[in-house]
Amino acid sequence: MTKCILSLLVALFITFSVMAQPNWKPVKATVAFKIRNAGLNVNGSFSGFTGSLVFDPAAPEKAQFSASVDAATVDTGIGLRDNHLKKEEYFDVARHPKISLKSTRIEKKGANKYVGTFALTLKGTTRTVTIPFTVSQSGETAQFSGEFAIDRRDYDVGGRSMLMSNDATISLSIQAQSAGTAVATN
Repeated sequence: MTKCILSLLVALFITFSVMAQPNWKPVKATVAFKIRNAGLNVNGSFSGFTGSLVFDPAAPEKAQFSASVDAATVDTGIGLRDNHLKKEEYFDVARHPKISLKSTRIEKKGANKYVGTFALTLKGTTRTVTIPFTVSQSGETAQFSGEFAIDRRDYDVGGRSMLMSNDATISLSIQAQSAGTAVATN
């Protein structure tokens, strides 16, 4: 009987060890975008980042990322433009206050290089995006960085415009601190 209980405890410990993933607490994040409008590059950013990062470079397939920003924090450096971008034609922040991103799959592509498949929800529309990213870890801190492009029309942002590019590039940079381990459910 004792051997059976001991075996069960060992099996549970091994199962938990396989499922446990390092949990990272975001301490600083930059979410930036760029798009061409009327022949000029327009750069902007969002703040109000919240997120959860469960990631082990040795087992990226078990990673779980989720994050959001406050749509009303859009900042292009020009207040009038920012107020216009908050309206229904663009980000419609009154009805869609958050822009969110949630991982569905993470694959290792090389030393510190990964590709993630994510569900991006913007203005009430969710689409799949692929984001190549890097992770640089130094002790108890890590830097997650990636960049990807979207077609703004897929999210009904900006309507039909002859002056504004359809493609926008989004850059993400997240500094995180180790926060122990979490149990992955993937």
